[in-house]
Amino acid sequence: MSKLSEKYAGKVSAREEKKIQKAMEEQKNNRGTFKEVPAGEYPVIVDKLELGDTSWGDKQIVLWFKITDGEYKNSRIFYNGSFDDHFSHGINVTAMLLADMLDDEELTATKMAVILSHGPEAAEDFIADLAEEFESMAWDLDYDITVSKKTNSKGQPYKNMTYEIVGVYDR
Repeated sequence: MSKLSEKYAGKVSAREEKKIQKAMEEQKNNRGTFKEVPAGEYPVIVDKLELGDTSWGDKQIVLWFKITDGEYKNSRIFYNGSFDDHFSHGINVTAMLLADMLDDEELTATKMAVILSHGPEAAEDFIADLAEEFESMAWDLDYDITVSKKTNSKGQPYKNMTYEIVGVYDR
């Protein structure tokens, strides 16, 4: 028996364990059956906003929108904003999206881009402050998907997503 087992095994009742095991089995059986969110306008809140890493090791802004109503309620729309402006979701586009979400005339997209460009530590602090501010806000998000005729190495078409804030609300 491990030290962890000694410390925690007795803290879970058989009833709790059975309930969680059933939920885990359901999730295992439903893998890959989620509904992909189509283009459209959705009422959303921010479920996650943090500084993360791209697959190639650069920093990026990770933003998860959670749909709050309608057929896709509780589904997520994902946005990853690279700090490299060679991509469609580079730092300037990300700053424009965040500025629209904040809806603050003093803290413009240009100012946000400058703050985010001051390095990972400054960006991390700023993103944490934004995440806290966003906890009391909700938005209407216009989400669009354009599918390219070009395909990747797996034969899948490239998709370009665009995000536009069309309404800002207190919650």
